[in-house]
Amino acid sequence: MRSVLIALATLCTCVATLSQAMARGEERPPNVLFIISDDLTASALSCYGNSQCKTPAIDALAERGTRFTRAYCQYSVCGPSRASMMSGLYPETLEIMNNNASSKINKNLGKRATLGQAFKRHNYLSVRVSKIYHMLIPGDITNGVHGADHPGSWTERHSFQAPEWGSVGAHEHLSNETLVTKGKNKHYALGFGTAFYVVKAEGDGANQIDVQATDKAIEILAREHASPFFLALGLVRPHVPLVAPADYFKPYPEAKMRLPVTPEGDWDDIPLAGRPRTSERSGLDSQGKKRKVLQAYYASVSFMDAQVGRVLKALDDLGLRDNTIVVFTSDHGYHLGEHEFWQKASLHEESARIPLIIAAPGKRPAVCSSLAQLIDLYPTLGEMCGLEVQDHLQGRSLAPMLDDPQARIHEFVHCAGGRQPNVSHLIRTERHAYMAWANGTAELYDMDADPKQFTNLTEAEGSGEVLATLKGHLKSHLEQVAH
Repeated sequence: MRSVLIALATLCTCVATLSQAMARGEERPPNVLFIISDDLTASALSCYGNSQCKTPAIDALAERGTRFTRAYCQYSVCGPSRASMMSGLYPETLEIMNNNASSKINKNLGKRATLGQAFKRHNYLSVRVSKIYHMLIPGDITNGVHGADHPGSWTERHSFQAPEWGSVGAHEHLSNETLVTKGKNKHYALGFGTAFYVVKAEGDGANQIDVQATDKAIEILAREHASPFFLALGLVRPHVPLVAPADYFKPYPEAKMRLPVTPEGDWDDIPLAGRPRTSERSGLDSQGKKRKVLQAYYASVSFMDAQVGRVLKALDDLGLRDNTIVVFTSDHGYHLGEHEFWQKASLHEESARIPLIIAAPGKRPAVCSSLAQLIDLYPTLGEMCGLEVQDHLQGRSLAPMLDDPQARIHEFVHCAGGRQPNVSHLIRTERHAYMAWANGTAELYDMDADPKQFTNLTEAEGSGEVLATLKGHLKSHLEQVAH
C-alpha cells in the first residue's frame, strides 16, 4: 500500500510540475522512443548498403532521420556496451569490462544518474521494455527475469518469458557447441549463448520475446500521458538462438545467400590476437552451413524490423510523431563471415561499428559521416530534451550534427574488448582504424583505401607518423578514463 501511495504522490508531482510549466507558456518537452537491437551489425541493414536483407521499417526511419555511417560502440560485447551507454561512462571508468560484471552497475555508479534516472528526475515517465541493460540470452528470457537491470532507472520495467530455442518448429544446430537439451531443468549453462542454433518457428511469432515486448510498447504509447515519456524498447533479435517464424526465412533461400569474399592469405598480416571466433573454431566447416547462418540471421533481422515497423506505425497512428525523438541503434556490431570471422568480441569494423539513426521533430533527413559513439546518446538526448547537464558524462552531444551533418565533434572514438587485465583497444579516426591488442601486437588500416581491412599497415613504409598519432590518441583516452 505504501508503494502505491508513493507512486501516486510522484505522479501528482509530475503532473503539477508539467502543468505549471505549460501555464508559464513553456512547450511540453519531447518524448523519446529509444529502440535498441541486440547483436545487429550495420552491414545487415539495407539502408546501410545490404542488397539482400530486407529492413523496410528501419529504412523508412533512416529516410526521415539522420543516419550515422561512422558510429561505434564502447565495448564489443553486450553487458559493458549497454552499461556504458546508459551510464554515460566509458566501461573502464565504470569498471564493467565483461558480461559477468554487468550486475555491478548499481554499486559502481554510486550517486551518478543513469540516462533513465535523468529522465525520471525531470518528470518523465521512464519505462524499460525487455533488454536494455544486460540480460543473458536465452536464459533470462526463458526464465522471464530482469537480468542485470538497474531498477532505479525506471518508473516501470517490463520483462517477458518466451520459448527461445524451445520454440516449436524446425530446429538445426549449425555450430559445434555442446548443448544440453534434455534432462536438465534449468535455464543457464545449456550451451546456447553463442550457438548458431536455428529455429524456423511455427505460427506468427506471437509468443516470441520481441513480439511480446513490442505489444507492451504499443500499449504504453496508447496511454493518456500526463507527462512526457522516455520509452526504451529492447529487441533481442538477431541475437542467437536465431529464432523467427518460418515465413521470415522464405525471402532468403539458402543457395542464394552471398558470403563475404576472403582473399587468399588474408590472415597473413592479422595477429593471432586479432582473430576472434573463426569459421574453423565455430565448426562452420562448409559453405552450406555458413549460408544457413546468414539465412537465419537475415530472417531474424527481418523479424526484428517488423516489430520496429509496428511500434513506429503506432507512434504515427496515435499522433505522437511530431513530438517524439526516435533513436534506433544496436549494442555492438557482428561478423557474418568477413575474414572468416563470426559473431562479436572483435575490434574489426564489422564488430565495432553500429547502426545509429536519430529522427527528431523539426530536423531534416541527412546522412552523417562524422564520428559518433554510443556513449554520446546520453548527452545528446539530455540536450535535446532540456535535461540538467550531468557532470559525470564522458560522451559528447550529437545534437549539432542533426542541424549540420558536416559538423565534427570527435577527432577519434574508442572501443575496447577482452577481459581485464587483457584488454585490447580500437582507436578509430575518420580515416584510420588502429587496433592495439593486449599481447602487444597491432593492426592499422587506411579505411578510405581499404574499408574491408585487408592490408595491415603497421609495418608499411611511411606509417610511423600515423601510428604515433593514433598511439597518442589511445594514451589520452586511457588517461581520461583512469581512476
